[in-house]
Amino acid sequence: MNREISFYNYLTPEEQDLLDRSMQQVSCRKGQVVHRHGDACVGLIFVRRGRLAFSILSEEGREITVFRVEKGSACILSAACVLQSLEFESQITAEVNADISILPAPILSRLMNANRDVERLVYKQAVGQYSSVLHTMQQIIFLSLEKRLATFLLEESQRRKSPSFSATHEQIARYIGSSREVVTRMLNQFASRGIVTLGRGTVTVLDPDALEDIIQ
Repeated sequence: MNREISFYNYLTPEEQDLLDRSMQQVSCRKGQVVHRHGDACVGLIFVRRGRLAFSILSEEGREITVFRVEKGSACILSAACVLQSLEFESQITAEVNADISILPAPILSRLMNANRDVERLVYKQAVGQYSSVLHTMQQIIFLSLEKRLATFLLEESQRRKSPSFSATHEQIARYIGSSREVVTRMLNQFASRGIVTLGRGTVTVLDPDALEDIIQ
């Protein structure tokens, strides 16, 4: 599984052995906070099973999920101390039961200092994840709530490759930067217009073209 880490094949045999010996295996329950701002720098987190959510926190305590880390992918922003990057109030949570591998920050730093390819790929991934943060914040600042909700529903159904997917109203509120009550009211409006149907913890997109029209 370690071979799926983006820079693994660029390591020397000795560096691969160091990484293999250093990776820590952790199992997480659904809803468990894996890491939060202010904790000791954890390092690189690689998802072997399940899915993690990276969220930022406002001063009022509102949580906004800015990107998710799927099986076979890594979160590098959990190693901000190694990257010497800008920091913000954030936390990483298991969206479902998950198994993760953690490469401690000192080992990641050692590999980056010794191997230019590791440094290049780590920073490339960090830029991509920061871009996801900025994209989400731009949507919250510049798009109406109706457009944010329509965008989420359309992108989520495309990501899951199914018109139906599991998501509570609380989760959707975190994804689009709103409150559960407002999301429930707007989903009911979409349902009354025949755009979606709502189940217990599920949403089914009936009219993706209508969502496209809202986004436009």
